[in-house]
Amino acid sequence: MILYDGIYEWDGKSTDGNQPICWWPGSYRMRIIDLSSDNPKIIYLKLYAVILKNRGRGTSLKNYIHNFARVISEEFNIDIEKTLWSEIISNPLSGVDELIVANIRSASHVSDKKLFSALWREARPNELELLSPWITDMDLNLFGL
Repeated sequence: MILYDGIYEWDGKSTDGNQPICWWPGSYRMRIIDLSSDNPKIIYLKLYAVILKNRGRGTSLKNYIHNFARVISEEFNIDIEKTLWSEIISNPLSGVDELIVANIRSASHVSDKKLFSALWREARPNELELLSPWITDMDLNLFGL
C-alpha cells in the first residue's frame, strides 16, 4: 500500500529551531510503501520502503540521508531503522539508471535524541525484485527495462 506518492521539497531554512534536512534547498520525487500491508502473514525485517528520485533541483541527499530519514520518519510515523531507504540514480552516459540503498543505523544517543549513520550500497537482487513493481513508473529507464 502506498502511504505517500508525490514531490517532497525543503527550503534549507529552520524557523522552529530544529536542524533542517540540509542547509540548501532540495526537491525529490518520493514514494513511501507499507510493505507489510499486502502480505500480513509474512514478517518483514523492513516494514516500509522509501523510494527517492532527485528532481535535479537543489542538493543531493547522498550526504544528508540520515537527516532526511529522521524528518520523514517523524512526519509519516515510520521507524527509521525498519525502513528500506532507496534512491534511483540517473546515469546519463549509459542511459541506464540504478537503485542504491542506504543502510541507516543508530550510531549513538545525545540526551534524548538518536544520532544515525548511513552507508550507501547497490541494491541487492531481492531488493530490486521487491521494489520493482513500485519503481517502474517512477523512471521508465530503470535498469534498461
